[in-house]
Amino acid sequence: PESEQEAWIAIMYASMHIDGHIADSEIQKMFDVVQKLPLFKRKHIADYYQPALLANRKVGSFNLIDGCVGFIQEDQKPLLFKLIMQLLLADGKLLKKEKEIAAYLTTALELNFEIAKKIVDDLLTHK
Repeated sequence: PESEQEAWIAIMYASMHIDGHIADSEIQKMFDVVQKLPLFKRKHIADYYQPALLANRKVGSFNLIDGCVGFIQEDQKPLLFKLIMQLLLADGKLLKKEKEIAAYLTTALELNFEIAKKIVDDLLTHK
């Protein structure tokens, strides 16, 4: 990635694409979520999407996540995790694939397990 914004989009896209499919509606939800963040103020989110999509095709979701985490500010990692999990848990269900992604992101983003668990639990109980 060439910027923190590109890294955010890449990690979010890769996390949503781990199962090999991502719907247009899911992409739109991702755009809607990030455009509200100060990091993306006065930015064209679509500019960051194409590089993420191409990189994901080239190196795969897990490698893309690993290559981008260094661009994310430490204090923003829990928020990024929360937003990704919010997108993945939109149906209110924590399935096997979502659990795997949550575990992978917890490690990749170097989050405290208890913080990550609380984020997921809060999302599931506030449906």
